[in-house]
Amino acid sequence: MNVLHVTNKPIFPILDGGQLAMHRLLMNLLHQGFAVKNLSVETHKHPFDINAFPEKLQDIIAPEAQYIDTKVKAWDVVKSLFSSESYNIKRFIDKDFETRIKELLQENSFELVILESAFLLSYVHIIRQYSDAKIVLRAHNVEYRIWRQAARHEKSVFKRIYFKKLAKNLKKFELTHLNMVDGIFCISEQDKEFFRRRTIRVPMTVIPVYMETRDEYPVDYGNNDFFFIGSMSWKPNVEAVRWIVNSIAPRLYKILPDVKIHIAGSAMPKAMMEKKVKNVVFHGKVPNMLDFMSKHGTLIVPLKSGSGVRIKILEAMSIGVPVISTEKGKEGINLVPKKHFLTANITEEFLLQMKFIDTNTDIKQTVGQEGKEFIRQEYSIDIVSQKISDFIAKI
Repeated sequence: MNVLHVTNKPIFPILDGGQLAMHRLLMNLLHQGFAVKNLSVETHKHPFDINAFPEKLQDIIAPEAQYIDTKVKAWDVVKSLFSSESYNIKRFIDKDFETRIKELLQENSFELVILESAFLLSYVHIIRQYSDAKIVLRAHNVEYRIWRQAARHEKSVFKRIYFKKLAKNLKKFELTHLNMVDGIFCISEQDKEFFRRRTIRVPMTVIPVYMETRDEYPVDYGNNDFFFIGSMSWKPNVEAVRWIVNSIAPRLYKILPDVKIHIAGSAMPKAMMEKKVKNVVFHGKVPNMLDFMSKHGTLIVPLKSGSGVRIKILEAMSIGVPVISTEKGKEGINLVPKKHFLTANITEEFLLQMKFIDTNTDIKQTVGQEGKEFIRQEYSIDIVSQKISDFIAKI
């Protein structure tokens, strides 16, 4: 099967969970013997570098990109307040990108086109016009929910109004255009049911991000520190860091003064890197994420908003790192509390769980190893690839 894989940012270098998810889906397709061509959106935040792609993949998928100026412009923001169009989507609409899709469709006989994220749904019409290929959306999140949740947690009145407007317009676009594709790869059962309740009628299936368990990163269960890792270009991660810095860390210092919380992630602002908090260490982007995870204790995931799946939880579990997370943070992953992870939804619960795990090394190791076994049983490449193949055959 010939597949055109269109991504809303270059897959490499992998700097966030979204790029990792795109890479893993690509590997699922290649694992089944599909011929894949990759076309990505290049932006100021995510420049395209062919040398960032492994040489073997360069030859197989012939990756290329088209630049789109997605910078947020003040005047456009003001105008969007009085428009019914989604400003989030409008920033990804580009004539040159549309032309390149048209050329690829005319030059090749694709049987399947996969669009990574709702931000690319504006190009469905051009695909329909120049190809008979089935179109599948890979829904990383329910995008408008993220902005709606952000509005609920925003203290600034102006930003709250603006985020509500973004959510309203994005909801209208997203729910209308989702019914224009032939199928949807949802990343979690929760997202699938959310779409279904909102009259999305096209076939949908849950395609998780496959994970390989890794033994070459032995976890130091004697390390009593904690860490959070995630791209700071994603608003829910920024909110999580604020929660850590403003509420969790100061109170943890009074209970466990020798314990540190390490915060890492790409796109970390200079002001955050320079912030001084007694027991918090800011690392910014780390060269090897799994190595960082294995050496910095227990992963904490104090997320209050977002949808989809937290890839960082799956990655941590793949090497046996124990996890403390909110219910929102582990949403979309069928984990059993006290077996695969520890639950904490408010600051007091995080402090209790952190103190508990600090004094119970055996529990820490047991939870870590149970999580690793869960990944082995549920997220292997063979299991996920078969789900993709079965779904494609039906649409």
